[in-house]
Amino acid sequence: MHNLCRNKKKSLKNAEIRCLICQHAFMFERMVIFWMLCWSCLAAPEPVERHAAQLRVLLQQADAAYYNSGNPIMGDAAYDALRVQYEKLRTDYPELPALSGVGVVAPEDGGKIAHTEPVLSLKKAYTDDEVESFIGRCGREKNYCVEPKLDGLTVVLRYQNGLLVQALTRGDGKQGSDVTTAVMASGCVPVRLANAPESLELRGEMLMSFSAFDALNKRRAQEGLTQLKSPRNSAAGSLRLKDLAEVARRGLQVRIFEVIDSEPVWPTHTAALAQVATLGLPVVESRTVTGAGVLQVLAEMNLRRGDSNFPTDGLVIRLNDRAEFERIGATAKYPRGAIARKYRAVPVETTLLRIEWTKGDSGRLTPIAHFEPVEVDGATLQRASLHSLDHLRALDLMLGDRIEVVRAGGSVPEILGRCSGLRTGREKAIPDPE
Repeated sequence: MHNLCRNKKKSLKNAEIRCLICQHAFMFERMVIFWMLCWSCLAAPEPVERHAAQLRVLLQQADAAYYNSGNPIMGDAAYDALRVQYEKLRTDYPELPALSGVGVVAPEDGGKIAHTEPVLSLKKAYTDDEVESFIGRCGREKNYCVEPKLDGLTVVLRYQNGLLVQALTRGDGKQGSDVTTAVMASGCVPVRLANAPESLELRGEMLMSFSAFDALNKRRAQEGLTQLKSPRNSAAGSLRLKDLAEVARRGLQVRIFEVIDSEPVWPTHTAALAQVATLGLPVVESRTVTGAGVLQVLAEMNLRRGDSNFPTDGLVIRLNDRAEFERIGATAKYPRGAIARKYRAVPVETTLLRIEWTKGDSGRLTPIAHFEPVEVDGATLQRASLHSLDHLRALDLMLGDRIEVVRAGGSVPEILGRCSGLRTGREKAIPDPE
């Protein structure tokens, strides 16, 4: 009898345990369903996911074209507008993947070599207020250098015992392609330096002047060759030519804008550039001023922008004290001690009328946007290339949309995107090419 009672109590206890397990399992299942529903609510809607994917594809194509092939598919203003558009999407939908950092991986056949220090980009400022904020963070009492932001191809030059031993492109910022032979052939920098430090590593901008570009296109016209698009593209493309005699004829130039490594270590950016110049290397124009005087110098140098024989797209402001510059460090993309005050092209509004598709020699289709004629910087614009179907889709355009148009680099018509605001409902979808 005693054993029977004990067995009944044990059975009841087991039943209670099974009941509790069932209750916990039920609650767990409901929690899983709840969180799945929450996640589905937080996830980006399918149209947003699709648009974000289109933007990512286009920006990756633009990075590859700019950093690897040296033949950009769009201007800075259009590129920046697309990145801003994507970051706004990420603000609303944080689960969207972040964009890649500066640059893209160099091609496999580019002779990849690691940089001793990452080649970073510069944070951009489009207003004087942004420059003032930068100076406020770094210190108004400090000295700054103001320099033109030359629009060419960044190269890294390494000298050992006065001899040029290596020249690299920027690549993905971590490693670049070896272009030593082409740089030597161009004659833009001395191969041997007299009285040079034992080790010297520099960064400079490879450039083609407007006059050299005009002469090159004139010669190409006489030879029945196609015209090149811009000095920047031509400078970058020249370093990839196999014909070294042609590289030498193109009149390439370099302006050194930063000393990365040297012995002795010069304390300021100004002193470093001055010492490099005494070695026979061409350096960028640089003015030193206190934080309180930066905006005045920016205004003065901006007025002289038209006098330059080189393409520029802004001005660079950086701390003069090199130790302080290193101390405050950098983000994953930008040094904290420098900023680029960009020239912003003022967009003009117009209406998109139609899309024309052109076919190149390779069979690739390119959309040409036709819009109501507008006057921009003294020129009448009424059409602009959109590079690819991906580009067209990423801009999310419809016929009849109000769009913003600029002249990229002061010459090439470019669509920045659709004007903000609601559509009227009279817009029409753009059909895919046949």
